[in-house]
Amino acid sequence: MKADNYGWMGKLLRVDLTKRKTWVQPTSDYVPEWIGGRGIGAKIAWDEIKPGTGPFSHENILMILTGPLTGTAAPFSGRTTVCSLAPQGWPHEWFTRSSFGGHWGPELKYAGYDGIIITGCSDKPVYLRICDDEVEIRDARELWGLGIYETQQRLIGEFGQGWRVFAIGQAGENLSRISIIATETESASGQGGFGAVMGFKKLKAIAVRGTNPVRVAKPEEFLEFSKAVADEAHGSHGWPRYRPLDPERVRKYGERYHACTQQCTARCWDARYYTKVPGVLYKQTYAGQVDCVAQLFPGMKCTFYDWGLGFEAGFEIGRMTNDYGLNHWEILIGIMPWLRDCHREGLLKDIDGLEIDFDDPRFWAELMRKMAFREGMGDALSQGGVRASEILGLGQEIIKKYYAAWGYAGHWDGHGDKINHIFFPYWLVSALQWAFDTRDPISSAHGYGQNIMGWSKVCSPKEGLSWERIAEIGERVYGSPLATHPESGYREKAYPAVWHGHRSVMKDSLTLDDQIFPRIFSKKTQNNFARIGSIEGPSFEHRLYVLATGDEIGEDELYRRCERVINIERCLLSRNFGRSRKDDETVIPYFETLETRVNPLIGEPVAMDGDAFRQVMDEYYRLRGWDTITGLPTEEKLRDLDLPEAADLMKAKSAG
Repeated sequence: MKADNYGWMGKLLRVDLTKRKTWVQPTSDYVPEWIGGRGIGAKIAWDEIKPGTGPFSHENILMILTGPLTGTAAPFSGRTTVCSLAPQGWPHEWFTRSSFGGHWGPELKYAGYDGIIITGCSDKPVYLRICDDEVEIRDARELWGLGIYETQQRLIGEFGQGWRVFAIGQAGENLSRISIIATETESASGQGGFGAVMGFKKLKAIAVRGTNPVRVAKPEEFLEFSKAVADEAHGSHGWPRYRPLDPERVRKYGERYHACTQQCTARCWDARYYTKVPGVLYKQTYAGQVDCVAQLFPGMKCTFYDWGLGFEAGFEIGRMTNDYGLNHWEILIGIMPWLRDCHREGLLKDIDGLEIDFDDPRFWAELMRKMAFREGMGDALSQGGVRASEILGLGQEIIKKYYAAWGYAGHWDGHGDKINHIFFPYWLVSALQWAFDTRDPISSAHGYGQNIMGWSKVCSPKEGLSWERIAEIGERVYGSPLATHPESGYREKAYPAVWHGHRSVMKDSLTLDDQIFPRIFSKKTQNNFARIGSIEGPSFEHRLYVLATGDEIGEDELYRRCERVINIERCLLSRNFGRSRKDDETVIPYFETLETRVNPLIGEPVAMDGDAFRQVMDEYYRLRGWDTITGLPTEEKLRDLDLPEAADLMKAKSAG
């Protein structure tokens, strides 16, 4: 039986906005070989995005893609992957991806589609209305100019409850390079600036409703294993971390647990929904979700995020920022700390006459508005911190300590991102991930550094695992205890970066929640290694895939398919943007500054040794089968992966 009969709906919706035309393409054109989600996106980009194409081009393609587990009972599934050329990218606006949670992706599957591929541009605002086989491109002039929340409310109000809407706000309409596409109250395709791609295409929203079930190959076994995985993932500590509700916030603000993905049953410490938060700037009551970095809007009592808005004003500003469609991570981890430092050092007196006061919600509200509508200094800020610094000639040395690479603020790297606790040598793997990716890589690669820190006694003093036990588990997963030992230095760091690179593709393609998978550490087994019966934690994704699709492949073949995606993405970057090792090494200066946390076994902050790191990069290239001089896949490797066109390209480059 064909793989796309189970797990898949069998159809991809193609939309040409220029010609106002829609049609269906069989999903089997790409699966099972390209897995789903990110894999399908990479293959379409290789085939259809030509060199010279930019994000603000009629030829650019916006892809919104699900995976074979999306819409099923698989626990912690349901995320949706967005792929396109990225306006946020710097110095290259190259092809990359983002993802979002909520219920929109599963609803698209229920409507009968595994993804949407959008080309061309409309000459006036439009939105897509999808209800099973009925697909319409409708006039959106009455929606243009509205925020994300009101856009959803109007469309759901017109079509009825049960409809899901994915939309842009004013920031996307105005082509802000840090604009998002979002659904519900906090589920956003954040990094990449893809809201601006939708804005350029004059596509305001995609409303979807479906009535079709997603069939799986072995329903009873699938449900049984899904329940077992959900149970295994629940624990008292580790990662994701759990904390109880705050009784005072329950009473005062209606706080409750709220999963960020449809099939998630975890009660993450940073995922909350509030039903009655009073506004500070406006006399109204707000409701909505708070996830991840949005917790920083109120401010923290620390050196780095020391503004003092308070919970109510912070919640209000967070909602406002979401409604405009601005990237939370970019603002809270990049732009605002940079502006604060510029102000402290006397480089910035005011913003277009607006008094700078990080404790005043009126200052924040006006700055967010300026960015969304690209007014005054907000025009430069709407392009992202790195570009803004260059455009304004402001704090160009300061900005370097907050932005790791490619136009994205730091993330789990021990340097620019100050909220995540990670120290040497674990950020060496993060540095490799930054070096070889096209964007902030950690949203699909939390599995190494975050996992280790979360399960150690550093983050869980009472229940955390010993360093010896963490090293034992590291040997099981990565082949050497040095891969996870806190005193291992530069040794054995390349393989974890390669391994988690493949797992990132797996999660972005199947699709599964990044905070949960891969399952490695556990408090439910004697040796603290995740397991269900005879199936070890890192094999859970494969087992779910096989039971859902009926595609009886081994783990090695699934891993190989992920490897194909990594390689075709690399070849695409080489062909369209000239990517090479020279680009990869540009991340090194960022890490050659002192880290912000200290390894307790070392006792003092560490900076990267660039020469030692280059040797680790050599090992990474060799493990991937890439040339250590150029940093590109070898012809032999590409032919081994059955990628003949890419192999011919690399052969020609080598000859040239």
